[in-house]
Amino acid sequence: MKRLIIILFALAAKAVFATTPHELFEEANNAYQRSEYAYSIELYEQILDKGLVSAELFYNLGNAYFKNNNLGPAILNYERALRLRPMDEDIIHNLEIARSRIVDRIEQRPLLFYERWWKATYNLQGVDGWAVTTIVLVILLLVSIVSYLFSRTMALKKTAFFSMLFLLILAIHSVIFTIKQHNRLFSQREAIIMQSRVTAKSSPATQSPDLFLLHEGAKIAVRSSLGQWYEIALPNGTVGWIKAEAMEII
Repeated sequence: MKRLIIILFALAAKAVFATTPHELFEEANNAYQRSEYAYSIELYEQILDKGLVSAELFYNLGNAYFKNNNLGPAILNYERALRLRPMDEDIIHNLEIARSRIVDRIEQRPLLFYERWWKATYNLQGVDGWAVTTIVLVILLLVSIVSYLFSRTMALKKTAFFSMLFLLILAIHSVIFTIKQHNRLFSQREAIIMQSRVTAKSSPATQSPDLFLLHEGAKIAVRSSLGQWYEIALPNGTVGWIKAEAMEII
């Protein structure tokens, strides 16, 4: 009993004195490796409370929640990590594993080939990656313009001209992808069901007819809000109303 008290005191002391985000992150990682998932969750959440976010933080927090059998928070944090790093294979893999535990099996509308291509292309990088790409393309575009203006031969002018057109097209698309990823990152239009069982209503009122059931971990689109109620849509187009307390915005 005395040994247990000493261990608990040591852990509490670490949490108190690990004031920097880096120290908290390291201690949370160590707690996770010791299978102390609830403690690691507490430390990761403390970092978030400081206003700091990263793909690694959300990913590790998702892992801790998953190991602690908290499916909704696990999926929520995997989704947040994926927004910051859309092509990360580890995040995608663990998110798929978590999704396989969801009770609901909602069929999504199949994407057309060009929709799949467009989505795959802008998901090659996050918002920071596309922003850097845009800056590089703009610089190259300016170099091509200068080369075109000061080239003394027709061959060089033609090369510079077509380079300008090509880089302009790439830069425009890069700007579009940057905006797309920025909107996706800061979008308040998607949420995760956090309660074990939620009944969607036909209108924003408790006495309104029931429409369908949702379970923890289900991903929904948020269409509008009215007081404490949100109008939601499922991937198959089904629409209903649930209370705000039943979900959390990604």
